[in-house]
Amino acid sequence: MVKWAYWAGAGVILAALAAQVARPVSRPTLRTTLKMPKLGTKLQMDWPSGPESYLALSPGGTVGTSGPNQAIPVGSVTKMMTAYLILQKHPLAIGSQGPSVSVTPHDVTEYRHDLSGNQSVAKVYAGEKLSEEKILKGLLVASGNNIAHIAADWVSGSSAAFTRLMNQEAKKLGMHHTHFVGPSGLNPGNVSNPRDETLLAEKAMQIPIFREIVRMPQVSWGRSHRTIDNFNYVVGHDGITGVKTGSTVMAGGCFVFSAPRTVGSHVVTIYGSVLGQAGTAQLPQLQYALNDGESLINQLSAQLKSVYLIHAGQKVASIQAPWTHQVSLKAEKTVSAVLWPTERVKETVHWQGNNRGRLVIQAGAENWSVPLKLSSPLPKPSLSYRLTRGL
Repeated sequence: MVKWAYWAGAGVILAALAAQVARPVSRPTLRTTLKMPKLGTKLQMDWPSGPESYLALSPGGTVGTSGPNQAIPVGSVTKMMTAYLILQKHPLAIGSQGPSVSVTPHDVTEYRHDLSGNQSVAKVYAGEKLSEEKILKGLLVASGNNIAHIAADWVSGSSAAFTRLMNQEAKKLGMHHTHFVGPSGLNPGNVSNPRDETLLAEKAMQIPIFREIVRMPQVSWGRSHRTIDNFNYVVGHDGITGVKTGSTVMAGGCFVFSAPRTVGSHVVTIYGSVLGQAGTAQLPQLQYALNDGESLINQLSAQLKSVYLIHAGQKVASIQAPWTHQVSLKAEKTVSAVLWPTERVKETVHWQGNNRGRLVIQAGAENWSVPLKLSSPLPKPSLSYRLTRGL
């Protein structure tokens, strides 16, 4: 009887010990120690007095906006989409002329009609051939309304068919406040907002031939090689490389701009739009828009800073397990970015309990994934810890 009780007691103890060993241990706790940089609480911007403006950084995202950002007439800024769509249908490399189109007597009649109405035009002659490169220069630098219609007829057979393609492309690009009724922009039914036009500018400027043409201060045109100046009078000043202007009675002065900047080791591009600027007797509406665009570029440039978001070897989190000493998760690469005041930086540490993890950093529209590694391996709970925990 005593012997049976002894073995029964021993069994109970062994069962209790086995249960203690088998009982799940507490998971290690992770505490993020990383502090993201802040450049300030307010972006200092003197926005234009005109109805709508928008400013962005690439890479980076939206910096700020002024006005309701609703659809308003954009004038010859329309030709940015006309040129972009031509290049979607007929890609062209730098140094190439591309296919040519013959100027018809109807094209000459339309040129004369536009000229008599004081529209922006580029002279054409019946029978002459305009290469694709020439058409793009006539659109983006000379801003010829007649060239826009020649291009539309060439690509789609008619301005109406081409305009349908323009609206389809705008929808595809996410230009939700944009609608076109023609390829030139003369009709005030061509409407957009600064955000949409900036989006298109960023997309178009990824095309090398587009980028090369819009930065030209003038082009040589026609049989007489007459020089036509770019309506973007500030191109080449303050590092401005484009993109397109517009100016009509209904649209006011419009300017969609781009300006690369070197900040630390980074090259970024400031993009933006100023739409609907009214002029005065002393200063035309287009000059107002150009001045305001240049001002926005310089104001933002002065507030951009290159900032290290994480350094290789930097501790981003501590891990505490009750059975061992504290260990650290450390970054395996360095990340820096160009930031502006008020830009939010968010970090998230991912760790599944093994020797590695991942740090996700988000700043504006940019994201980085940084691999993490434990400073030392995290040991498994020892037998003595399993037996004595909670006692």
